[in-house]
Amino acid sequence: METVNPFQIILDEINEVKKLLYSIQKEPELELKKKFYSFKEASAILKLDYQTVRSHVLKGNIKAEKIGRFYRINHLDLMSALQDVKSLKYKR
Repeated sequence: METVNPFQIILDEINEVKKLLYSIQKEPELELKKKFYSFKEASAILKLDYQTVRSHVLKGNIKAEKIGRFYRINHLDLMSALQDVKSLKYKR
């Protein structure tokens, strides 16, 4: 005779809730991958001058994409630059 775990239904539902919570947790991260900033917005976030951000992008210290005639900085690239903001301020 096959023994059935009386709690199996509850365990299955808990696993479904875990999967749902994990997907909700990852959703903002996926949304931020699509977010781009202009030089002006990036300078406000990094608390640097517009020209400083522009020169770092042109030097290649901050990754940016040229869309048309404008540069746009990806959110994840900007956050990695934000961690190195002290070196960005004084890097020559």
